[in-house]
Amino acid sequence: MRAVLLLVLFLISATALAEIYSWRDADGGMHYSDIPPLGQVNARKIEPSAANPGDVERARQDLANKEAEFRKRQQAATEAAAKDNKETVDAAEKLRNCDRARSYLKALESGVRISSTDENGERIFLDDQRRQQETEAAARAAESWCK
Repeated sequence: MRAVLLLVLFLISATALAEIYSWRDADGGMHYSDIPPLGQVNARKIEPSAANPGDVERARQDLANKEAEFRKRQQAATEAAAKDNKETVDAAEKLRNCDRARSYLKALESGVRISSTDENGERIFLDDQRRQQETEAAARAAESWCK
């Protein structure tokens, strides 16, 4: 077990010490490699920089803050979409109620005989007094729904 641990540590340290070279070819293309180029190419050795523990913690904190901001924006967008959907549904319902109220008012004002059923299930026709009351109620409903 110790041998495996030492081997892993050795391989990690060996890769950390690897050298990286960069150079431009004759066509102007940029190349990167851990093996220096052959020939008369002007290669530059890139030195790896060690990460500061404070930088890592700061980067972790920045990432957490960005994630929290993203989630807030996502929640706000979801709530806005739900609100828009509710407003659309409410507007459609209001339009349907307006149409129903106007149709009923038009039917009452036309003089056509209108009937309803009583609590016994018997059909009864509206008399003049009841028609007047229904007309006034339908006019108020149409005014309320059709604003």
